[in-house]
Amino acid sequence: MRVLAVPRAVLLILGFICHFTAQTAVADTLKEALIAKNLPIAGAKLANLEKNITSGAELDDPEQYVIAYYVDDGTGELNPPLFIDRYDRKSREWKSGQLPEARVKVKSATDEMDICLGSILNMAGFGGRLFLDTHINPSAGCLLVLSPDLKLEASLYGWMVGRLGNDVLIYERSQVHFAPVHPTEIAVYDLRSKRDATIFPPKEPTPVWQARVAQLREFYKPNEEWCNKNNDPCDPEWFDSDLQGPLVTSEAESAVAFLVSYEQIQYVEGDVQKPSGPKDILYVYRRVDDEAKMQVREMTLQEAKTRFGDVPLQSLLPPEVLQKIFAEEPAKKP
Repeated sequence: MRVLAVPRAVLLILGFICHFTAQTAVADTLKEALIAKNLPIAGAKLANLEKNITSGAELDDPEQYVIAYYVDDGTGELNPPLFIDRYDRKSREWKSGQLPEARVKVKSATDEMDICLGSILNMAGFGGRLFLDTHINPSAGCLLVLSPDLKLEASLYGWMVGRLGNDVLIYERSQVHFAPVHPTEIAVYDLRSKRDATIFPPKEPTPVWQARVAQLREFYKPNEEWCNKNNDPCDPEWFDSDLQGPLVTSEAESAVAFLVSYEQIQYVEGDVQKPSGPKDILYVYRRVDDEAKMQVREMTLQEAKTRFGDVPLQSLLPPEVLQKIFAEEPAKKP
């Protein structure tokens, strides 16, 4: 199951449990939640002040306090709308909003739409916007982007893993929970142009990627019966991958770097298993904000250490280091 294999899945479940437990343990009503934070509510026009709330999250910083939540209607279900109340510490004013619905196109044969409203696992704020992570299932969530006036600006099928400035988001796409393969997809979303583009896997084949394809193609050839038995499409170009550790960014050249593991995530009953792939493969990108000019280099982490030393990934993104990385021709297929 995906829950056991992917750290994100564990975080989603634990986040859901922690938020639910904290919310119910600390406060049953919105009023109690706000009093616990010593927030001014006298004269505030908050429609849900006396109502029980559930499955929400808070953002509390020097500029603002924000709480996103659902009203607990006693059914045990999360029924829309999603409510958002924000207190501006500078103007000392409350502002409220609500999302009656948020949908996102799910990558599938039918491009179906999925509902994005679910338990709020996390909330962040920058550039005047709010960013809410919601829980759909252990392999999927949505990123809801709210404008400064608390209107829905974007809903993305995944979760944010980085950003370039205030307008370009890097996010990992959600996946189908019960699926035989779980390939990682990293995408870029520009809040200004609404451009949504996948950057990983790279469009152009890279050496390690090609080697993994060849490895699986050889495994599948004599194992057609195994494929049918395990309901596996056995597509050599569709295989497990997992983002390792944090993704790092640099605005200087719209650069991104991260590690990916191609180790096998899912195992089946029996002695015959897919061969595992390599771990710690480094991907460095620049100009991800311009699809026509975007470049990518792939190398093993050991190769990167040999060339640049045992340094943090962030140290690979200064312009002078990027120049060295991209000055050489891409490595050939191993």
